[in-house]
Amino acid sequence: MYLGMLMQLVAGGGALFAFASIWPHYPTVGATLTLASLAFGGLGWLVSIDDAIEHATVLPTPLDQLWNRVVYPIVARIERGDGEGE
Repeated sequence: MYLGMLMQLVAGGGALFAFASIWPHYPTVGATLTLASLAFGGLGWLVSIDDAIEHATVLPTPLDQLWNRVVYPIVARIERGDGEGE
């Protein structure tokens, strides 16, 4: 939940900075950064919703499946030290 909220906070600050500081001087770059920041904020909202559904129900959510099938095996392998010193 905190990751999604942090993503939204960073995105809001980035969009505000890009709009107020960059857009007046470099319109194309400012508009691009503003839209990219807002898209990042939308991703943060989706992460928050996924986390809320996962904690409120027993339903497996897409990010949990991604964690269990892809990310966690990589993290566990790094923790065990597999592949080091070769």
